[in-house]
Amino acid sequence: MRSRLLRRPHILVPLLFAVTFIAGRVFAQPAPPQPGPLQARIDAAAVALEKNPRFKSLSQPYRQVIAEFMAGNTLFVLLHELAHAATSQMIPALAGKEDAADSFAVTQLIKLSSGLPDRVTGEAAKGWFMSDQRNRENGDPVEYYDEHHLDQERAYRIVCLMVGSGEDKYQRLAAATRLPKDRQENCAADFNAASKAWDMALEPHLRRPDQPKTRIDVLYGEAKGGKLEAVAQALRSIMLLETVAEHVADAYAWPSPFAIEMQSCGYSNAQWLPRARKVSLCYELAADFADLYRGYGDRPASSEPRKPRAR
Repeated sequence: MRSRLLRRPHILVPLLFAVTFIAGRVFAQPAPPQPGPLQARIDAAAVALEKNPRFKSLSQPYRQVIAEFMAGNTLFVLLHELAHAATSQMIPALAGKEDAADSFAVTQLIKLSSGLPDRVTGEAAKGWFMSDQRNRENGDPVEYYDEHHLDQERAYRIVCLMVGSGEDKYQRLAAATRLPKDRQENCAADFNAASKAWDMALEPHLRRPDQPKTRIDVLYGEAKGGKLEAVAQALRSIMLLETVAEHVADAYAWPSPFAIEMQSCGYSNAQWLPRARKVSLCYELAADFADLYRGYGDRPASSEPRKPRAR
C-alpha cells in the first residue's frame, strides 16, 4: 500500500516543509554554511543543479541553498518511510502511525545532526510551511479526513520536537517560525515521549557490536528527462541514501536485507514497499522540493489557519 506522505501528488512533501512568521523574507538566504563532510557534497549538488534550465541562471550560493533544502526534505522523507519499514518488519505500528513516523524521522535526524550542516536539518521543517503556502495559492481544498495532519500542524509539531531535543541551534528555528514561547515550554516533554517510545520499541532490535550489519542496498535508477537528470546527479553527489543506509544498518539488526532506491516514477511520491522490500523515493519528489524552494523559499505568506473550501 502506498504511503501518502502528503495529500496531493504535486505537493509531496518529506520533509519534508511557508507561513509568514516575520515580516519580509522569512526564508531568505541564511548565514554561511558550516563546513563538514556533507557540506562538500552539497556544494557538488549545487553545481549539478546548474544543468537544470530552471536553476541555471541562479547564483551558485542560491543554488546551494536550494540543494540544502532539497537534501533536508528528502532526508526527512526517507527517514519517515524507514519508520514504516521498521513497523512492517520489526515492531507493531505505534499509535497514530503517521505522527509516529514523523517523530521517528525527527529523532533520527537529531542522531545524524552532528554530521549534517545545521541548515539541512532545519529545512526539513520549513518545507511544510512552504507547502502550506503553495496549497493556499493554488486553492487546494483542505482534506480534514486525511491520515496526515494539515501541513501547518505538521510543521509546528516537527519544529517543536526539534526544539525539545534541547540543542541550542533549533532555538533559531523556533524564532524564525514564531513558535510561541508557551508551546516551547512543552516541547522537551513531547520530544522525550516520542524518543522514549521509539527507543523502547526498537530496543530488542539494537545491533550488538558482534552482530554483522544487515545489507541495505542503495540503488539509483535512471532519471528520465533533463530536469530529473540534474536532480538525480545532485542527489548522487549528496549521497543521502548511502549515509542513511549506513546509519540504520549500524544501529539496528533488521530481520532481512532490503533496499533504498531512487527512481523516476512519473509522479511525486515516496513509499515503503513491503513485498519488494524497498523504500522507493521518486526523483520527481526531490525535484518538487527544489521547485518549492525556488517558488516560495523567500516569499512572505499568511499564518492564518486553513479553512475548508465553500461548496
